[in-house]
Amino acid sequence: MEKPQIVLGIDTFSFYFPLSYHQKEQVITRLKSYKGFYQENDDYWAESCEYRSEAFADQGIKIRVFQKKRSVWGLMVTIHPMLLLGNPDRSALYNPKRKTYRELERRANGILEQVGIPCSLDGMKLYRVDVTMNMIFQDPAPVNAYLRILKKGQLLPHYQLEFFNKGSMKAKDAKEANQNSYKQSCRSGAFFAYNKTAQLRMTNHFPHMLIGKSVLRIEAQLRRKGMKKWLGGDIKELDNWYIIQQMGNKAPKILKWYLKRTLLVHGKHLHYQEAVEKVAAIKREEMQKRMIYLLRKTSDCRDLSAAVKALQETYSLSSGQCRRIFNKFEKLGVSPITLPNTDSLSRLPDLSSFLK
Repeated sequence: MEKPQIVLGIDTFSFYFPLSYHQKEQVITRLKSYKGFYQENDDYWAESCEYRSEAFADQGIKIRVFQKKRSVWGLMVTIHPMLLLGNPDRSALYNPKRKTYRELERRANGILEQVGIPCSLDGMKLYRVDVTMNMIFQDPAPVNAYLRILKKGQLLPHYQLEFFNKGSMKAKDAKEANQNSYKQSCRSGAFFAYNKTAQLRMTNHFPHMLIGKSVLRIEAQLRRKGMKKWLGGDIKELDNWYIIQQMGNKAPKILKWYLKRTLLVHGKHLHYQEAVEKVAAIKREEMQKRMIYLLRKTSDCRDLSAAVKALQETYSLSSGQCRRIFNKFEKLGVSPITLPNTDSLSRLPDLSSFLK
């Protein structure tokens, strides 16, 4: 397999600010005067309401005003830093630098003031940062294969699978978007992988610089609770710039953490038959039998979590015994997540091996 070009950085970040009723009315009135204004839902029974503006999306800013369960009104400003800084390539990632961040703030504040938002970026609370890796291939086959591998990975504790829904306005074609993506999320963040090339084509934003290339994008979408894990505790006293800079610096470590915990074994992904043959060479018959069973169940089941559950139930194994089986796979350099025997690719490296 060709070695992909690896690009690390930040895709987007979001800021939150509470609004009074009067401030909310002022912002909504201004936003309505621009194209790209939507009332996404107004649920009387759930006592929630949401307004969304994409008037400045091409400039790198999306604005959302919302209220949940009759709580205070909230403002969410999502920024695509590279677009805001004038780069038209929507696959480009931002590497935080003090000078460019100041310019980014200046441009964003100009737009916020234009629509009557009563606060500048530095007065808002940083809500989410999307730490991102682009894997750029010349051939689409590895992108599709790695997406299949990630979908076979383990569902992390307290996380749940998330899908695009028809009519949610998050994707033009929900079915195609789900085929080309994988996401699991919890309250502190989400792990998201998708075919960036397919997404850009769907939204008619495919840049000329990606012609002849395919991009697998992997994101750790971290909310404030998720950021705290990587910044060593309370982040209330930290300014937004510092947090964004640190998240950018820690991108390889953060993404590697997710990949290791979802894929469990840091070994090559082989054709199923070749993986079975390698395991069959293990002398200890009991271990060999359990490993081949796990290979088969991982291939047949929805994901690694379901396969491990089947393994434990079939052989009455403890978590420690399962861990020893995975350690054996790792010693062999083979992942229990295999490629179909008919796949044009005979083997793929472990995804975490691309991160230092």
